[in-house]
Amino acid sequence: MSVVMMYHALYRGEDTSAIDQEDLPYAVSEENFVRQLDSLQGKRVGLFDQTSAPDIVITFDDGHLSNLEIAAPLLVERGLSAIFFVTSGFIGKRAGFMNSEQLAALAALPGMCIGSHGVTHRFFDDLDEQQAREELLDSRQQLENMSGQACRSISFPGGRYNDKTLNLLKDTGYWQWYGSEIGTVEHVQGFIRDVARTNNERQLLVQNRRRPIERVAIRRSTTLEEFARMIGPDDAYYRDNRRRSQAKARLRRVLGNRLYHGLYKLLSAR
Repeated sequence: MSVVMMYHALYRGEDTSAIDQEDLPYAVSEENFVRQLDSLQGKRVGLFDQTSAPDIVITFDDGHLSNLEIAAPLLVERGLSAIFFVTSGFIGKRAGFMNSEQLAALAALPGMCIGSHGVTHRFFDDLDEQQAREELLDSRQQLENMSGQACRSISFPGGRYNDKTLNLLKDTGYWQWYGSEIGTVEHVQGFIRDVARTNNERQLLVQNRRRPIERVAIRRSTTLEEFARMIGPDDAYYRDNRRRSQAKARLRRVLGNRLYHGLYKLLSAR
């Protein structure tokens, strides 16, 4: 069984000025991040591949500059790997996020993998088929050109996707896809297999698994006690939080993405 951790931006001390208000609930202090990493001692931390089913997989969404400046040095110091899902349209354009040189520097560090988080951060279930295909193809191409490494994994912005999205993934070159639904990942070796070798690069394909890989979000409010339950993993913790997540999903279906996200931004500003 594996636990996939979902981080976003980090900050030092009390200075959150580089983080937009709506992103603050998912911003984690450097102090808490260090404590969380140190609590992983004894756990197998790595990435999914054809032979490895690690206890913990560390992921980051969006491409905030703090991923390079704060997270990466702490990960490298401990010999840990992580996947950084980057929104390619933010690169060099959105304040507080990496530019192309910084992305390349992150990708060059040992154990650091670059994945896609779309081009515009639009929700995939709001897009028609052509728009979704363009987001998938363009983001992968842009990230590969900037990072110098293959981009074969994606996490869906806001965890939003539909069957149309999933049907496009293999044709657009993705082998692993991650969502925001809370849960643990079981029998990883059973659904990830080696399918080909091209230019000495082993290609992976998620087989017999339509839904995205589940993750657990690390928030600004996450305590060390809660973190311990996450990485346990504590079945009761995931069961209770899955019910809360399902209730939010029902509300989102009623309101629609635009109204639901607007409500989220309003509450985040308080």
